Amino acid sequence: MNDPRITPEAKKNAHIHYVVAFIGGFLGLFPVFNVVKLFGSAQTSNLIEIVYGLIGADWQAVLLHAGGAFLYALAVFLVTFISAHSRLNIKIVSLFVDVAAAFVMWKMPDNLPKTVYLYPTFFAMSFQWSAFPGSYGFVCSTIFSTNNLKQTVSALTEAFCNGKSEFKLKAKFFGATMACYHLGVASCILLWNVFGNAAFLFSMIPAAVALIMILIPLRVEG
Repeated sequence: MNDPRITPEAKKNAHIHYVVAFIGGFLGLFPVFNVVKLFGSAQTSNLIEIVYGLIGADWQAVLLHAGGAFLYALAVFLVTFISAHSRLNIKIVSLFVDVAAAFVMWKMPDNLPKTVYLYPTFFAMSFQWSAFPGSYGFVCSTIFSTNNLKQTVSALTEAFCNGKSEFKLKAKFFGATMACYHLGVASCILLWNVFGNAAFLFSMIPAAVALIMILIPLRVEG
C-alpha cells in the first residue's frame, strides 16, 4: 500500500532537508571550536545566561547575551515576514545566509568577547531552522538533534514494538536527518583539524548541492 504522504514534492523536500541538516551540523560547531566552547544552535543556555547576569548585576553579560537572543529572534522574524511579503524563495535565501555566516566564521578575529562568537551561529542556524521546517508533514530540526533523537526512538517503538507500521516513515525521516546532521559534524571536525576556521568555507559545497536540488524542476510522472 502506497503511503499518501510520500508525494514527489515531499520526497524532494526530504532529500533537500537531509543536505541542509548536514550544513546545520557543519556550521553548528563554530562556537564550540572557538573561545566560547559552547553549542550555539539553540537558545536555552543563552537565555539562562541572561537570567544569571541579571541576578549578578553583570550588565555587560546581559547585553551581550541579549544581543544573541535578538539575532536569533530576528532570523525567525525575517523568515516569517519575507515569506508573507515577498516572492523570494526563503530556502534559497537561507542557503546564502549560511554561506555568509561561513565567511564571517572564517574571518572573525580572536580578541572579541566570547559571547560574540555565538552570533553568526545564532542568526544563521535560526534562519535555517525556520526556512527548512521539515517534510512529509513532520516538523524536524536541521540544527540540533535532541528532539530528532526523541522522535526517532518514539517512532521506532511505535513501528516495531506497538505494531503501528505508519510510524516507519517518521522513524526514517527523523533518523536520516539526525544521521546527516552528525555526518556534517564529523566532516567539520576532520576539516577543522586541517584548515582551522577556513574549514567552514567548505559548507559552500553542500549549500550548492541544496541550491541545485531546489532549482531543478520536479519531474512528475504520468
